[in-house]
Amino acid sequence: MTDDLPSPVEAAPAITGSEETHNEARRRNLRASVATLIVSGAVVSFLTVYNMQPCPVWSMDRGCFTARSWEEYLVVNLVGLLLLPFLTMFALPREGPHQYGLWRPRPDEWRLTLSLYALMLVPLLVAARQSDFMAYYPLQQQAAYSWPYLLYYETSYGLYMLGWEFFYRGFMTFGLARFFGAWPALLLQAIAFGIMHIGKPTPEVIGSFFAAMVLGWLALRARSFYPAFVLHWACSVTFDVLVIAARPDGLF
Repeated sequence: MTDDLPSPVEAAPAITGSEETHNEARRRNLRASVATLIVSGAVVSFLTVYNMQPCPVWSMDRGCFTARSWEEYLVVNLVGLLLLPFLTMFALPREGPHQYGLWRPRPDEWRLTLSLYALMLVPLLVAARQSDFMAYYPLQQQAAYSWPYLLYYETSYGLYMLGWEFFYRGFMTFGLARFFGAWPALLLQAIAFGIMHIGKPTPEVIGSFFAAMVLGWLALRARSFYPAFVLHWACSVTFDVLVIAARPDGLF
């Protein structure tokens, strides 16, 4: 794993000595990494609190008079996971999305992604039959009993996963690696990823840290967050299907 991990400069291919002096590049990387750290800390702090409670965003501090909708949950999360990082990138001089994992992955990485997915099938099958996971998934329980809603849910959840993976494996991993280095970036995004899982079944909270390390490594290796997104979404859809199949009253 260590031998395959690119340096922070390789992970952000637009930064080269031919374009700017070493000191200028260092200042630019420091600015990008500090901005990433501040924005990421704010987003993770807010979304952790928001996701763990059932109230709409406008009534979080005034009492919960009505439950939030799935659509509101998606919009609020995507504002934090996608919109704010993009605003941050474009607010910094000479920055662009390609420096944060929005890059075409190398073809070989798709074969690696498929292999990692295959390795996850047995653990997913075992976990899907555990009572705590069956009670929690799918996040929208209606998806377990309606084909149209299951399709809508998995599609909309894929959009959520896109924001999730861009934030952690794109914005955080590549942004922090610019100055702090690849391994500190992997550790920080994995810790933040684990924090955002608080409230889910305990085995998932623990496993999320190690999953984040693998996904972050995959993103840096591929110079892109896209393989991590495909892997995470594929595992999520597969797990939902397995959980529903394990229910005697489910769709399958």
